[in-house]
Amino acid sequence: MGAEQNPRRLTATNLANHLACKHLTGLDQRVRSGELAEPHWQDPALELLMQRGIDHELAYVDHLRARGLAVVDLTEYRGAENARRTLEAARAGADVIVQANLRDARFHGYADILLRVDGKTDLGAWAYEVIDTKLAQETRAGTVLQLCLYADLLRTVQGEPAELMHVVKPGEDFPRETFRFTDFHAYYRLVRERLAAFVTDEGQAEVYPAPVPHCDICRWWKRCDDRRHADDHLSLVAGMPGAHTAELMRQGIDTLEAFALAVEPLKEKPKRGRIETYAKLQGQAAVQLEGRRTGKPVTELLEHEEGRGLARLPEPSPGDIYLDFEGNPYVEGGGLEYLTGYAFLDANGAQQYTALWALERGAEKRAFEDFIDFVIARQEEYPGLHIYHYAPYEPSALKRLAMRHATRQDELDTLLRGERFVDLYSVTRQGLRASVESYSLKPLEEFFGYEREVKLREEASPALRRVDCALEQGMPEEITESDRGHVEGYNRDDCLSLIALQRWLEEKRSELLATGAEFERPPLKDGASTEAAEERRADIAQVFDALVAGLPDDPADRTEEQSARWLLAHLLEYFHRED
Repeated sequence: MGAEQNPRRLTATNLANHLACKHLTGLDQRVRSGELAEPHWQDPALELLMQRGIDHELAYVDHLRARGLAVVDLTEYRGAENARRTLEAARAGADVIVQANLRDARFHGYADILLRVDGKTDLGAWAYEVIDTKLAQETRAGTVLQLCLYADLLRTVQGEPAELMHVVKPGEDFPRETFRFTDFHAYYRLVRERLAAFVTDEGQAEVYPAPVPHCDICRWWKRCDDRRHADDHLSLVAGMPGAHTAELMRQGIDTLEAFALAVEPLKEKPKRGRIETYAKLQGQAAVQLEGRRTGKPVTELLEHEEGRGLARLPEPSPGDIYLDFEGNPYVEGGGLEYLTGYAFLDANGAQQYTALWALERGAEKRAFEDFIDFVIARQEEYPGLHIYHYAPYEPSALKRLAMRHATRQDELDTLLRGERFVDLYSVTRQGLRASVESYSLKPLEEFFGYEREVKLREEASPALRRVDCALEQGMPEEITESDRGHVEGYNRDDCLSLIALQRWLEEKRSELLATGAEFERPPLKDGASTEAAEERRADIAQVFDALVAGLPDDPADRTEEQSARWLLAHLLEYFHRED
C-alpha cells in the first residue's frame, strides 16, 4: 500500500497503527504535514519480509493468469492516476485488478487484488471482492481491519461494499481464508470514526508516548524512549500499570522521583486500584531512584511470606536443568515450538547446553519426547532435580505439546504433580526489588554478572524476526545458518543466564535467613499417581494407540477418516484434562 502526501487523507496502515499506538498516529500526521522529519531507521529483517511479501503477491498474480484470468496491473501508477485507472478497469469488467487505489474523501489505500465475481452492482452483472496476500499462516486482527477498509472503499467503485474479503497465504494452490465484511463492520466503523476524530484539529491534543507492545517494532521507539527518560516518566517504574500512572498524575505526581520521595504513596483514596498496590510501586520507584543516584545496582529484600518469593527455592541439585523455548504462536496449526534449549551441569560441574531444533511438526514431537526422556533419565540419577525457567511459558508449552502430540503425558503429569518446575521470575518478583525498569531476564544480568555472547538488538532480534517470518510462511528452508546460529546463541545465553540467576537468588535467600526470617525448603514430592489412575490410563492408552496407529504426523497428509480417528483418540482424555 502506498502513501499519499495528504495530511487529511488516511490509509489502512494508519487505521491499524492507531489501534497499536495513538501517539504514533500523531507522529505520522506531523510527518505527512511536513512538520516533522521521519527518523532514519533500517531493519534488514523487515526489508527482507517486505520483499518476500512482494514475491508472494507476484506469484499469486501469475497463478491467476495461469487460470486464464485477465489481469490489469496498476502497480506503476500512484495516487489519483491509479484511482482513475482502477475505476476504468472495474467498469470494463477486468477479471483481476492489481494494486488498485480505492478512496473516499477521508481514506485511501492500495488493495493487493480486486477479484471479479458474479453479482449485481452499479458496475453491472458483476462485483469485486478484496484479496490481500499475506505471508503469515495465522491472520491477525490488523489484517482484517485493513481488509474492511478496502471492502468499504469499494462503495466508491461499485456502489456497495465487497461482501467477502480474502487472505491468500503461501502454499500449494495458494490457500485462501475468507471473511464476511458484515461480521466486522461495526467494529471497523468504530475504529475508523475514532481515528478520523483524532486527527481533526479538535482532537489533536498530544497523547503521551507511553510504552506499548508496538514499541518493539516501531521506527520511532528511540525518540519516545528518550522522551520518557528525559521526563522521568512514571512508566519507567517497573511493573507500573497505565491505569495507576493516570491515577498518580491525577493526584499531582508525574515523575518517578516525585513518587519515590513522596511521604505517602497517594494524597487521597485512589479511584483506581488498591492503596497497597501503590505502596509496592512506590517501594520499587525508591529502589530505582537509589540505583540511579549511586550508579550501582541496588536490591532490597522483601519481607518473608510463607510459600512465596525466595522461600520457593528448592534444595539445589547437581542434576538441575535450565529450560528455555523459542516458539511462534502464528505458525499454522496452533503455533510451533521450534527450539527447545536446556542447560545442565555435567559430572565435572561444567555447564553444558543442548539445542533441539524443530522446523516442522514431526520434529517438534521428537524434540518434546527427547527432552522429557532426558529429564526422566536424569531424575533416576538425581532424584532431587528441578527444572528452572523464567516466567510461566515453559510449563504451558510443555502441556500444549503433550496434548498436541499425545505423547509423554504421564511423565509430564508426574513432573507437574511433583512440582519440579521452578519459575525464577516469580521467585524474583516476590522475593526482592531491584533497581531495574523491567524484570525481564536481561536487565537483571548486571546484578549476577552474566555477560551475553549474542547481542540482543543487533543480532538476536533481527534473526528471531527472520526465523519467525520463514516459519509463518511455511518456508523453513529459507532460514540461514547465520540466523540459526544467532537464535541458538540467544537461547543458550538465556539458559546459562538462568544458572547464574539461580545461584544469585540462593545468595539472596541466605541473606534473608540472616535477617531472622524462618522458613524451610519446599518438600520434595515424587509426583506419583494413584493405582486407580494408573489402571485408567493403561486402558485409555490401549484404545488410543489403536486409533492413532499409522496416522501421519502432518495433519495435511491425513485422509478424512484418519482425521476423524485422530480427533476421537484425543477426545478420550478430554474430560480428565478439563477436570
